[in-house]
Amino acid sequence: MHDLPQAAYVNPAIQPRCNLMIGIPALNSLYINATSTGFSYNDLSAGEQQLNIESIADGLHSVDYLTSEIHANLITLGYRYSDFYFTFNIAEKVDAKAFYPSKIIDLAVYGNDNLIGRTMSTTGLGANATHLREYSLGIAKETNDQLSWGARAKLIFGKANITTRRKPFSFTTEDGSYNLLAEWAAQVNASFPLVVTTNDENEVNGIDVGEINIMKYLFNRLNIGFAADFGVIYKTDPIVWSASILDLGATWWRSDTHQFNNTGSFAFNGLTDDDLNNTGELLETLSDSIQNQIKVFENTETYASTLCPKVNVGGTYGFHPNFNAGVLVRTEFYPRRPVPSLTLSLNTVQLEYLAGSISYSIMNGSYNNVGVGLGIGSKNFVFHLISDNVLAFIWPNKAQTANLRFGMNLLFGCSEKQQKKKKKSFKYSGPGCYTYR
Repeated sequence: MHDLPQAAYVNPAIQPRCNLMIGIPALNSLYINATSTGFSYNDLSAGEQQLNIESIADGLHSVDYLTSEIHANLITLGYRYSDFYFTFNIAEKVDAKAFYPSKIIDLAVYGNDNLIGRTMSTTGLGANATHLREYSLGIAKETNDQLSWGARAKLIFGKANITTRRKPFSFTTEDGSYNLLAEWAAQVNASFPLVVTTNDENEVNGIDVGEINIMKYLFNRLNIGFAADFGVIYKTDPIVWSASILDLGATWWRSDTHQFNNTGSFAFNGLTDDDLNNTGELLETLSDSIQNQIKVFENTETYASTLCPKVNVGGTYGFHPNFNAGVLVRTEFYPRRPVPSLTLSLNTVQLEYLAGSISYSIMNGSYNNVGVGLGIGSKNFVFHLISDNVLAFIWPNKAQTANLRFGMNLLFGCSEKQQKKKKKSFKYSGPGCYTYR
């Protein structure tokens, strides 16, 4: 939907057609997203008395994810100067992700019968959550009638973070004896006001949330990060190609940092008749053994966390002056596994007062994603409402993707006379910015 200014968020080469763009403060664009790549709620509870756990386990990928995102643009400005278009944006972003490998689920469902004499090693188990504020400055230029490029530099100030380092977990079943040996090495990094109590050996005894100074938290500038976006558009007749790489960067956490480490192992040598006759004593012994191994130690070293890069490659075919058909391949590079998606769309082009899109997507392991996008405006105002899967609002129990983006913009400098002053002679009649007659 290149007619909307928000299209520049996913490709910085896209330029708003009007000379000046102002986002309504805090209402310019709000984005809410939740995804599950492994299952839907209906898979867990399909109205039956018992869950079909085996069916769920068989449908998982090597590593699956649960994600949630809330992105709010606080201030957005765009301005054309000569052949360049500059954008400035301040955004508040909260992202959370949990990762789980299918081997862990298989072990819980099917047991260890197929692991006799072997070691199962898993990677990809973990989670992270981040709150950050992002200041970005973008530039776009139409090199000629066919080629446009754009780039966006981002300055990041992290507010809070929790990140697990995804080290392997191993589980060995001895041949013949069926004795079990589990080994692990876990680390959790956190940047948040915590009160941690330790003993003389630096072993953690307790963790509590400390007093939070709201102003200090919101204006914390110690956790600095940098990122960049790049995009390109190549126009042929009747196909327009586009590609972008987003969120290449990292954040360095230096305030209220904590690193929690635990390395341990646990051996289970089976059950004897005495154990079965004294289950209370057995459970107490097992509990003591596990507690002796789960000793968490803390230090306050700084650390870094990376963003989740995204790559978009697509094209639109203009089969009518006011309509085109599009295809988009999008890949998000999550830890341990890229998550691709495919979207087919039918889109409006330069309809007065209206920008629209209807799409079908294969994403996050599901095939029931129908999207709708609307941009409605008058001369200098445009409101947009977009979702990749409107079916999630009708049948939420079957959805693996649910998202919504909406917001409002003011646009100025759209008349032919004003365009000519900026050395632009094109005519445009999309929502919120059309040629005066």
